[in-house]
Amino acid sequence: MIKKILRRIKYGTTARIDMFRMHRQWRAIQARAYSPRKITSIRKLLIIPSDPWTLVGAKGDEAMMEAAVGPLRAREPGLVVGVVVATQVASDAARGLGFVPIPAWSGSLTDSVAQIEQFQPDGMVILGADIMDGYYGPSGPMRVLMIADTAARMGVRVSILGFSFNQHPSPRLKPVFDALHRDVAVNVRDRISYERYARFTSTPAALVADAAFMLAPTPETPALAEVRDWCTRRRAAGDILLGFNVHPMLIKEVSAEQIKALADNALQALRDVAGKHPVSVMLISHDYRVIGGDDPCLAPIIDGLRAELGDRIAYPTDKFSAAELKAIAGMMDGVVTGRMHLAIATLGMGKPVVGLTYQDKFQGLFAHFHYPERFLMPPADVMTPGKLAALVNDFVGSLPALKKVVDEHLPQVKAASARNLEGLTGNRRVEPAPQGSAGALVQNPV
Repeated sequence: MIKKILRRIKYGTTARIDMFRMHRQWRAIQARAYSPRKITSIRKLLIIPSDPWTLVGAKGDEAMMEAAVGPLRAREPGLVVGVVVATQVASDAARGLGFVPIPAWSGSLTDSVAQIEQFQPDGMVILGADIMDGYYGPSGPMRVLMIADTAARMGVRVSILGFSFNQHPSPRLKPVFDALHRDVAVNVRDRISYERYARFTSTPAALVADAAFMLAPTPETPALAEVRDWCTRRRAAGDILLGFNVHPMLIKEVSAEQIKALADNALQALRDVAGKHPVSVMLISHDYRVIGGDDPCLAPIIDGLRAELGDRIAYPTDKFSAAELKAIAGMMDGVVTGRMHLAIATLGMGKPVVGLTYQDKFQGLFAHFHYPERFLMPPADVMTPGKLAALVNDFVGSLPALKKVVDEHLPQVKAASARNLEGLTGNRRVEPAPQGSAGALVQNPV
């Protein structure tokens, strides 16, 4: 325990020194005289990911990148896409996606800016995701915002894709947000987050839906064919198809004992549901990282239920792309998930979800669809015997009604997702802050 406390103190001290240095370098960069380029179209795009270390370990990042690149590439078929990386693993992943790796994360802010200037982008997309409130530490989002500000001063079109914002943002980020260049297009991905953001900073933002709603599912691949074959067999047997995901990051600083408890409780819940309904379950991993990934929770579930449920349960171990995972979500009748971007993929395919929520992120997503919040469950309840089983049983019985809710609101949500790119296409609208209940999605973003 003492060693852990000392490590935290050391890390905190190092982070504060780094942030002080970044602020000093940023002030020097802002003092420079720039001659902004006149950009008429986006021919070179630079992406700043929220995870420059693995790039695609979390499938949500991949979904947002591919979703943003697709429409821009349709406008400019010769589009060159660079992505900022911090490791060789991320560089290899970037090349696999057809992107140019730009080693502009490590080192000083001045070094990062120099690498970006060398690439000479016309447009910049920043994956705001769930990092912009400083939940995982303020240093990363601070660097991202300072890079965005600097790029805008160079004349680059910059869009921070829709992000969530929790109710306790880091105060260290406020002066950076407040000083952000007016040409940085800030997008917030749900109404609840937007209202928190507006109370935190004077810098305007647009209310959108998550960029990943723009992602097109992969129509067919060999790995998907195996999943589809299983779905066909189980539907022929008369079963409802339930996707299921649970993961260690539901609990901050999770212990091995808590991971085991999560897996055990999920196993018991699925056993209960399978005993009461004609249900077949597909376990879906949405994060393949060694630390924080989904397998530590999902592997014990398949091991514990395979003999009991036989072909009624499956756990494909291929490392699917984000587009493939969206296709899999569309094969299900409903999905229970602790990964927000698996929920987005599922809703984007017109299917209902249960959200095992943390960081109060799912509430805003559900508000877009006017979706009943009784299908949200906090980690404490997931860990409580019986509660998860009761919720999933309720969910299975409510699937037809829930699908109608999703179908009714999906077109509007997709239109709100497309507005993430208005800062890059020159069509951005800035209007007065929206009024009304947090459950309403405004037609015209701020």
